[in-house]
Amino acid sequence: MLSPWQSLVARIKSAGFNATAAIASLGIILAFALGDYVGQARHKSPVEQSISNILSKNPTNVDRKVLERAAIEAALKSSGDQWANYFPQESVKNLNQTLEGRYSGVGIWLRKNKSGILEVSSIQPKSPASKAGVKVLDAIVDINGVEMDGASVATAVAALRGKPGSTLQLGLERNQDQIRLKINRESLLNGDVVAYQLATKILYIQVSAISSDVANDVSIALGKYPHSNGIVLDLRDNPGGLITAAVDLASLFLNEGTIVSYSRKNESAVVLESTNQSADSAPMTVLINRSTASSAEVIAGALQDRNRAVIIGEKSYGKGTVQEIIELVDGSKLEITIGKYRTPNGRNIDQVGIAPDLLVPEEQELKKALLVLGGLAAISNKN
Repeated sequence: MLSPWQSLVARIKSAGFNATAAIASLGIILAFALGDYVGQARHKSPVEQSISNILSKNPTNVDRKVLERAAIEAALKSSGDQWANYFPQESVKNLNQTLEGRYSGVGIWLRKNKSGILEVSSIQPKSPASKAGVKVLDAIVDINGVEMDGASVATAVAALRGKPGSTLQLGLERNQDQIRLKINRESLLNGDVVAYQLATKILYIQVSAISSDVANDVSIALGKYPHSNGIVLDLRDNPGGLITAAVDLASLFLNEGTIVSYSRKNESAVVLESTNQSADSAPMTVLINRSTASSAEVIAGALQDRNRAVIIGEKSYGKGTVQEIIELVDGSKLEITIGKYRTPNGRNIDQVGIAPDLLVPEEQELKKALLVLGGLAAISNKN
């Protein structure tokens, strides 16, 4: 029995070619199929053609990686994806350190606001930035004299990082006022969870960002402090973070059932659930404000929909989109939006936010939380 290769050669020979001509003809066919026929360049996209021509014809030395980065960032901007980011190889370490909770910098989380301006989304308590007077919603004008207008989040984060003890010059805009600060960098642990006894058997837990260890840190606090009279979970100025960590955190307070769902293009919805069968059941309030965003909103929405907590404060930011981080062939990473979050009851978060059960000015939120917990504890004790 002839192999497929032998059969093809036999067919060509039967048409009047000898073996050598048959093999030569076959080579031409394969060359056409692969786009490598003599005189026929491999098909390139206009982007590839442009980069190749710039590299081969520009009289100055141009780095291919610089051109590729510019092309990727331009594509992300043109996609209309407000939350998309590109992290070059040198920025990937910064990204991983931020998510893992260990880095050297000044203690600032950044985002692009709805106008595309870089702004401070969260500040780590007791960090150099906090001590220097940086405020949430401050716009980033320049870092060490380098203008940040149009810069990506990755570029700005890389500029903020540096050796412990080195000095950072930061230009900010706040309420149209220009502010200049000199801040010394430090080695930092995110310290995203602060917990203490607020009142008799009432536990206060502040979560400033959703990094990988927050659920474990909150779990430790729940075991350490008596809290049968209630819990205050403070998510104000929390920019979000890892959705898996958010689900783990919400699951500490919610038994089995949906935490959040999101849809993906041309795919069925993804549902993320709690599998906890013995969640903490103490009376609970959650504090939010206009800078509570992303996976922090997921937590608040789940606790609200499942009647687990009273949400107090201001309407949240309204960033209800799911981002996926994709590693590219050179080790750089692409962060793109792949879907939109929905609460357990199917509410959309994006561009809408989480409306509190009790609308309260921020300076009165903690006081109101204690009043609510007092009422909830009284009802619980009667039962």
